[in-house]
Amino acid sequence: MKKSLAADGALLLVTMVWGLNFVVMKNALLKITPYMYLGIRFTLASLLLALIFKRQLKKLTKEELKGGLVIGLCLFGGFVAQTVGLLYTTPAKSGFITSVYVVLVPFLALFLTGQFPGWFQVIGAAITFIGLGVTSINRDLSINFGDALTLVCALFFALQIIYTEKYVKKDNPINIAILQTGVTGILSLCMGIAIEPFPVGIDYQIWAAILYAVIFCTAGAFTIQNIAQKYTNSTHAAVILGMESVFAGLFSFIFWEETITLKTLLGFALIFSGVLITELAPAADNREKCETMNKPAEAGQKV
Repeated sequence: MKKSLAADGALLLVTMVWGLNFVVMKNALLKITPYMYLGIRFTLASLLLALIFKRQLKKLTKEELKGGLVIGLCLFGGFVAQTVGLLYTTPAKSGFITSVYVVLVPFLALFLTGQFPGWFQVIGAAITFIGLGVTSINRDLSINFGDALTLVCALFFALQIIYTEKYVKKDNPINIAILQTGVTGILSLCMGIAIEPFPVGIDYQIWAAILYAVIFCTAGAFTIQNIAQKYTNSTHAAVILGMESVFAGLFSFIFWEETITLKTLLGFALIFSGVLITELAPAADNREKCETMNKPAEAGQKV
């Protein structure tokens, strides 16, 4: 239980870091092309992790290599769609649409593994999804190019969470984190070199944004996520990580001066309610079952 709570707290910290990065990344993309940004960010993060954990990397197994490649491909697809999409939408909207993966995870997990996630997780994810819709969909139900790309990114991130749970349960999560960031970085650099103009110069503000993403949002965040998911299931992790959208909206309001309306606040409340249902309801249910099972034993002891 203590490890599970610590894992939940760590995942919540990751969502705060990622939420702020929507604003940081939006500013960086005004001066650097998306593939080059991703390539530099993920390649540096992978090298940093490899340098810190080089002893563990020497013990790399075939299964860890496979896991790193699969998760890395999901990450590459997700971050490319999200980063390019962010060029055409706002940080808050990008954050909320990205978090649609919350509702996708339990159903994709059911399809891929055949394991039903539990009704509390499904209900919590559904309420969270309604909150995302209230916050991000326009009155005329329109969706622009950036929003459509971000929806694609949500699908890839859902797959990333599912495959992360699959591989980190039995393999070294740090080695997988090194590989998945390396795959994303190399593929992004190749795309950047192939289709984007080579950057003439990168000023200190862009480097500051990249280093923030490298240290906190990539190397640190994915290592924490991989370790934390050893102690929680993919649906549970997805709903906690869905809080990223709330932090994205908050930081966008503070730093990007994006207006937060009553409709947006209602969406925040629904998302938070979904998280609480997923977090608290199963725990209360398990506690009640334990108390019911212990009553006969206590009665027997008294007799």
